[in-house]
Amino acid sequence: MIRIERSREVGPAIFEYAIPSLQICGRSRQPLLDGCRSIKRAVDPTELAGARAGVFREGRPGPDISCLVLKGAEVTVAEPSNGRIRFAKFTECDSSGFKASDASLNEIPHYMSAPGDVS
Repeated sequence: MIRIERSREVGPAIFEYAIPSLQICGRSRQPLLDGCRSIKRAVDPTELAGARAGVFREGRPGPDISCLVLKGAEVTVAEPSNGRIRFAKFTECDSSGFKASDASLNEIPHYMSAPGDVS
């Protein structure tokens, strides 16, 4: 079993986690599922067939929760406004929407200029 070590809470329901065998660490509301995605990115998926990952906490003899790595990498927890929490298919975030497409967005606003700057 691949160990995902959950440590301190760094924000409301956000935990630090580490996967020592792969030298991976991160922060997550879902350390098991995000850990599975990190493992899948770091290891050849053919090597992961049947591999399990589990979330361990200090002082506990076994995992709090575990799953097959490839299955955990495919899902996320959906918390819709109607309150019915469930597992849902995970989709990677498209970061293209975060890139500035307008060149004017890269200019420094006049109110942020240094004193004496005449540009």
